[in-house]
Amino acid sequence: MSTWRIWAYALSLAAVWLIMRFTLGYAYAYDYAEAQPKGVMLNLIFLLSLLVLTLYTTYSKEPQIRSYFDDFKLCLRAGIAYSVAIGLSIGIYYSASNDMSIKRAADYAQLEEALNTPEKVAAITSSNEPLKDLTKEEIQQSYIERVNTMTATKTVVAAGVSGMVLSTLIFSLIVPWIFRNVMLKELQ
Repeated sequence: MSTWRIWAYALSLAAVWLIMRFTLGYAYAYDYAEAQPKGVMLNLIFLLSLLVLTLYTTYSKEPQIRSYFDDFKLCLRAGIAYSVAIGLSIGIYYSASNDMSIKRAADYAQLEEALNTPEKVAAITSSNEPLKDLTKEEIQQSYIERVNTMTATKTVVAAGVSGMVLSTLIFSLIVPWIFRNVMLKELQ
């Protein structure tokens, strides 16, 4: 399969994911905890679909003699293209939606609840060695910095792309083997 066709499929699937992710975000009132796992599952399904589609398109044109390694490289190329495209889509989604600001506000409220009495502050500092010598304000500040880092669009995009690259590697090892042992026999 040609590189331009792989990119066309990858960008198309990433655009479909983006539309579905905005729909999920709206349906769940931009609740990150509710909608995010569904977005991840859609990503994995789209990645798997792309790899199978890539192999199927390659083999359905004409009978070919290809090695497992050739199929692995083809799947890896398609998966990396999808990972780049989905990284762009994730960046667009989290820049345009307010999922992270809602999550950040919920985490801040949870922090306020956890530190609202001196007894709770004492319990936290006694159970956590690195926080032992910190004041309530210092604990709040370190937690706020951590929340801000974890809810930053750059962090979410980096984590998403890293997860997709790892999934691509794993799927690229498994999908060609299954395709060669199951689907390829059906095509011949």
